[in-house]
Amino acid sequence: ALFPDEEGDFVRKPMRECTGREILDEVLHHLRFEEGPQILDNSIVVPALMPYITSQFLVRSAGDRPPVVPEGSTNLAFIGQYAEVPDDVVFTVEYSVRTAWTAVAQLLGLKKQPPPVYKGGHDPKVLVEALQTMHRR
Repeated sequence: ALFPDEEGDFVRKPMRECTGREILDEVLHHLRFEEGPQILDNSIVVPALMPYITSQFLVRSAGDRPPVVPEGSTNLAFIGQYAEVPDDVVFTVEYSVRTAWTAVAQLLGLKKQPPPVYKGGHDPKVLVEALQTMHRR
């Protein structure tokens, strides 16, 4: 179902045309659940097509998202996935919390600001573990 226009491997129609039951059936087959029929009979799946959900991952450049608190703003802030947080990764709860925390702290003039974004890609331990993981294959 990650590719809504593609035909399923088990349910032979595009996922965007499938009922919730058919989508669940496709997933259960991929996961090789022997209890598939029982799960299907006891589940409710409501499909939702979200055509712009991956827009957050498109290539972008600096400045195409507004800052959390625009320059000169005293009572307006942008929170959530479409506000700019330098060095952070969208589509995480932390990102949304950070934008809200930043907005409140800046608009109220609080000294306590959100903690800095963790940069694991700059941590030697993380880099060594990543290298080890890549060489296991």
